[in-house]
Amino acid sequence: MRARADKSALCATWRGIAIIIIALLKFVLIQFCICVINFDNYLIQFGISGIYGNIVMDTIWQPDLLQKGTAKYRALLDAIRTALENGTISKGDRLPPVRDMAWQLKITPGTVARAYQLGIEEGLLEAQVGRGTFIRDPKPARGIVFGETHVEPHIVDLKNAAVPDFGQDGIFDELSQQVTFGGAHSMVRFAGHNELETRATMLAWMGLDQHRAKPEDLVLTHGSQNATVAAFMAILRGQSPVIATDALVLPGTRKAAVLARAKIIGVPADDEGMIPKALEDLFRRERPQILHVSANIHNPTTRIMSNTRKAEIAEIARRFDIQIVEDDGQGKFFTDRPPSFLDFCPERVWYVSSLSRYLAAGLRSGFLLCPPDKGAIGRDVMQALSHSFSPIIAQLSCLLITSGHADTLLGQIREYRQDRVRLAVNQLGRWNIHWNEAADFIWLELPDLWRGSTFSLASERAGIQVAPADIFLPDDASAPNAVRLTLGGKHSSAVFVDALERLNHLLDTPPSEMLA
Repeated sequence: MRARADKSALCATWRGIAIIIIALLKFVLIQFCICVINFDNYLIQFGISGIYGNIVMDTIWQPDLLQKGTAKYRALLDAIRTALENGTISKGDRLPPVRDMAWQLKITPGTVARAYQLGIEEGLLEAQVGRGTFIRDPKPARGIVFGETHVEPHIVDLKNAAVPDFGQDGIFDELSQQVTFGGAHSMVRFAGHNELETRATMLAWMGLDQHRAKPEDLVLTHGSQNATVAAFMAILRGQSPVIATDALVLPGTRKAAVLARAKIIGVPADDEGMIPKALEDLFRRERPQILHVSANIHNPTTRIMSNTRKAEIAEIARRFDIQIVEDDGQGKFFTDRPPSFLDFCPERVWYVSSLSRYLAAGLRSGFLLCPPDKGAIGRDVMQALSHSFSPIIAQLSCLLITSGHADTLLGQIREYRQDRVRLAVNQLGRWNIHWNEAADFIWLELPDLWRGSTFSLASERAGIQVAPADIFLPDDASAPNAVRLTLGGKHSSAVFVDALERLNHLLDTPPSEMLA
């Protein structure tokens, strides 16, 4: 009996020891798991390759989302771009899932999703199905060789404007033989004497001499973007200047405003252009110093401001003493050119245009026509930006016009635009499109179930690049459900028509059906 009792006691003892050992093993296993999780979080936070790959989190990267006047989704995208430039993150790194990034930064998932989407559209990020969102390792779709543009055959670029090739390189090769050096065209001294001839020639070719504009009030610039920056800098004063613009505006205008440390605010519009009452309310509320307009063919909508509306806006600008910067890169393509703001309030109009936009993008020749007797102000700004205008470009610009080549090219490009617009209307005419034969783009309002950003992504998967409305927003407004299509200046008519047919098929197949 006693032996049996001793044996039972021994079994109980060993059972207790076993329970203790199992408990200890469980404790050790739990602690090990916690350590693994913490270590992986450490790897994730520091962007080190862990079991999830290279994921960028916020321990060493603390993006500033409180930039003055910047929407949080744009601030986040700017922070990603800055971190990439300074080496904090690298190409190929995987960004956190939307909800994780939102939780880390204390913002909404929708804000993060919009930033990621915009980054994808701008080519900074790429989304991989089942894997996540990555910093893109960009591979250029085309490379430039002198005299030739190579385009990947499977990519049709209807996103960026392109001047069609009508032998411009051969023309400039011919004209370059006539460029002289020495005297007024000396390459030893800074340019100056030859500018007056070029200014007068440009005024006459653009038809601006009929407005009694003087060569002394015209400033030569390296394209219209350079002219826009110069106008903004010549006008704006104070610590936090404001520019009123169209509700949709070119990204270049937005960049020019940033460079001029200005905030831009969009003005609502109807079919005739900016709404006077909305503009007047904005003037009273925000006190902008500049009204930036594209009255004759608004980019991206192709809208033309009516003459009645121009007169109303000119009167409001006078009443509030606002300067007008008018961007007109399409006017000479009209067969019957509509009036510009120079016809309504020339005393306050800074008029921007360029030969580059009309005839040859690589020429980099533009101008800023300042209000009467303010040309010296514009030249002071240009001197600060680039000291002087290239005497070679000045001569080439002048020779292009005086030789008659400019008029010939203008006629060829006008006919090309008319033909391409007709092709686009024939293919897409059953959809809600806006067009003008003088423009090198059309505006496509999307049918139900499509959004601009979604359609842009679907188009790119189909080998076609288009511009969603989001990229034209001047501020944190809601984007219209539309995309801009350029006329495919880099591509043949056959390639252009094929791309339109593919877009037609996409429009007929909304996302819900594509997923079915």
